[in-house]
Amino acid sequence: MITKILNVYHPVMKSFLFIIISGTLFMGVSAQSFSVSQYRRNLNVKLESIDEKRLEKGVETLNEASSFENEALDILKHMPDSELIEGNSANYKKMMRRFYEASETYHEGHLYIYTVFDENCAKFLEEMRKMNHYASGMNKAQYYEQKGESNMKRATMLREVLLEADKPEWMQYKMHESMELEKLAIRDKGRALQIYQDFPVEYNYDWDDDVSAEELARYYKNPVINLPPDDVFKKSQDKKQTKPESGRIVFRVQIAAHTVILEDEYIRTFYTGQDSVMQTREGKWYKYQIGSFDNYKDADNLRIKCRVPRAFVVAYQDDRKLTIKEALALIQSGQ
Repeated sequence: MITKILNVYHPVMKSFLFIIISGTLFMGVSAQSFSVSQYRRNLNVKLESIDEKRLEKGVETLNEASSFENEALDILKHMPDSELIEGNSANYKKMMRRFYEASETYHEGHLYIYTVFDENCAKFLEEMRKMNHYASGMNKAQYYEQKGESNMKRATMLREVLLEADKPEWMQYKMHESMELEKLAIRDKGRALQIYQDFPVEYNYDWDDDVSAEELARYYKNPVINLPPDDVFKKSQDKKQTKPESGRIVFRVQIAAHTVILEDEYIRTFYTGQDSVMQTREGKWYKYQIGSFDNYKDADNLRIKCRVPRAFVVAYQDDRKLTIKEALALIQSGQ
């Protein structure tokens, strides 16, 4: 059947069409199924119950779209060569309608999910505005927000092209191309939300294909991008800097980190415990820590007790920061 179809196309289209047919279509592979976990993978974001329901609605819609696509593929699989070549039969038109419905419904499902992350990003920025704070140091989150918006716009443009498609192989190819862009848009909005919700705690995410510091620097050299001001928080330059005691391995609980100095008044909005907050400088970061222990267990107990989301234990020896594994190994060896 493939040979017959290729023979009715102009020769310059044969190689392109063969790639589509051999790589995307006529492989007997059904459309995929969807789940919420696919769109929350590698993310640890907090959502209201109504937003969780919207995610579920989005996934339900995507699975409905998948059923439309499978129906179209089933019609295509059993369609005679002559009917496929002519492209005028009622069966052919039904198949194309199912592909159109699948495309539109995939878009609808992805918009449900994308909008959840997008609105929660906007909610964070609105809270910062009400507090008269700007989340300086959030260039990475803003980068992911802008990438997500760009990919969603590209996907929408592709969906519009689909309205002019009159061949199933082209329809399915472009439909999945736009779906992949929508998935990237959702991923990037989700990453932005994760960074916003973790603020002001620094966190290492280990995401696949995560943007590097060098890439961010190049990106923000674009004159169209407005960098956040450096003076958005009051700066107390006389704030006491704390260093670990010489030779001693100490464990502390880090509750915040920022590229500008945080005032005590602001820190107390998310940490209400009795321990004094120590500030230390590491590169461009001001880091805020509580407690000072000779053992990891006591520090970890304080981490739990302090009730600061994403707080974590850090270790130092002199001015050198250690991983927890390194610190425990040194203590074990008696150093």
